[in-house]
Amino acid sequence: MPPPVFQDFLNDDAVRKLIPGPYEQHTLTSLSRCFHRVSVVAIILLASWPVAAADLGTYREFTIGASTADVIARTGAAERDMKTLHERPALLQELSWRPRYVIGRTFADRESIAAIVFSFIDNQLFRMAIDYERSRTEGLTKEDMITSLSAMYGPRSTRLAPVAPRSSFDSLDTPTVIATWREGDAMLTLNQSAYGGNFGLVITSMPLEARARKAQATAVTLDAREAPAREAARAKQQADAARAAAEKTRTTNKATFKP
Repeated sequence: MPPPVFQDFLNDDAVRKLIPGPYEQHTLTSLSRCFHRVSVVAIILLASWPVAAADLGTYREFTIGASTADVIARTGAAERDMKTLHERPALLQELSWRPRYVIGRTFADRESIAAIVFSFIDNQLFRMAIDYERSRTEGLTKEDMITSLSAMYGPRSTRLAPVAPRSSFDSLDTPTVIATWREGDAMLTLNQSAYGGNFGLVITSMPLEARARKAQATAVTLDAREAPAREAARAKQQADAARAAAEKTRTTNKATFKP
């Protein structure tokens, strides 16, 4: 809570009742000066009280844990824009959004955003990867970016970010982590691309991302294990289709052929 502000001071009549006598005027003046100093200090303390930092799991109007329907509604995307990566053992989906290229809708204060990739596990948003427009960050230093983010999210964390194994969620151009913010289960990292020096943010729910990485690893294992059976089934389906087509052609020609 902010420091208290003293609003209800004693008025002159109340002071006269409490302090009668020949020194009334001197006492009133002293008390008035005292109350003035107290009120000035209170105002200064209130003005200097730090503004509450933004929720680390929130970026603009998007919040970690949101549903796919909520994100689709906020971005103006369509259901068909949602890409399904795996369906088992968990549903892993991804939505790429470029606000500049959304037709029919205007997004205020989005000029700095080039793209956001939203990652979901079982209908829950667990990761936001934000890429900034190069033209909007050109000339800005790492310290400039850290200062800007600290003004929004508070001081950066001094703890090292956990190193997670690479997955398909990561791009081939592995960025360098410049600074990290952590709060509860949420983590935000400021990154800079190794090629071109573009800045970006990654906001994640650490528990949900751990689940997603585990589910992805399991899905890859299952796909590899079942690949021979799937290939055999595909080959059989193609062979059956070819035989059916050949038989249809034979039947048609047999009925119409005249020697």
